[in-house]
Amino acid sequence: MNATNADIYEIAMGRWSRRLSRNFLDFVAAPSCGSLIDVGCGTGSLTLAAATRYPNAHVVGVDLIPDYLAEALLGAAPNVRFETGDASKLPFADDSFDTAFSQLLLNDLDGPAGAVSEMVRVTKPNGRIAASVWDRQGGLSFIRMFLDAAAVLAYPAGDALRSQIFDIPYQSEDALFDLWSDAGLRDVDTTTLSIRMDFLDFEDYWQSLLGAHSLIRDFFTQLDPEIALQVRTATERAYLGGKNDGRRSLVASAMAVRGFVGE
Repeated sequence: MNATNADIYEIAMGRWSRRLSRNFLDFVAAPSCGSLIDVGCGTGSLTLAAATRYPNAHVVGVDLIPDYLAEALLGAAPNVRFETGDASKLPFADDSFDTAFSQLLLNDLDGPAGAVSEMVRVTKPNGRIAASVWDRQGGLSFIRMFLDAAAVLAYPAGDALRSQIFDIPYQSEDALFDLWSDAGLRDVDTTTLSIRMDFLDFEDYWQSLLGAHSLIRDFFTQLDPEIALQVRTATERAYLGGKNDGRRSLVASAMAVRGFVGE
């Protein structure tokens, strides 16, 4: 059976986005009732976490990828619904929600400012808007172990891949603060959220890595077999750290921002 987009996402990031959701919702501090929208909900980690935390709220998850929504529906809660929609053109009227949030989406969009504008549009006056993004450059050691090895052993293609993955619009809390301020949001605040990524062994880590980013997967599968082996071996040595194979727990960090719609 061929793996679906949702299967790949769950292996690579789904388990970590669920863990991040708890910390992110603490930061969002949404009202315990009313209507909430999760923009770019993926397989529903944040949507379902919000529905569980706020059983008296109505939560809507929106995503463009049908595979993700099909996976999300498997765990649907009574106070949740999922809809297909584009973050840059949300299928909802103005002032439809009390809170809008988005997890791990903005740095994968061509026009993040447009998505933020749409979140503002569909949120009521004084409602809150929040988002989080992975700190790819300084906060994802499990990706950096591979990219640093590839940059040296598969130069110059590996070096270009590292730059491409790290060359993202929002690399700091200050950049997120400016994005929220430029959108007209008030009382803007930022923070860094940390979780732990737990891997059973190197093979678990490796499968998660290759699914974490399509650029990494495509790059590795197209490498010359000898160089690919060198890159994998170097990454494995970094993972093992001179010890036997087995469980590892690596810190991963995300940056988050929140603000309020004006009156």
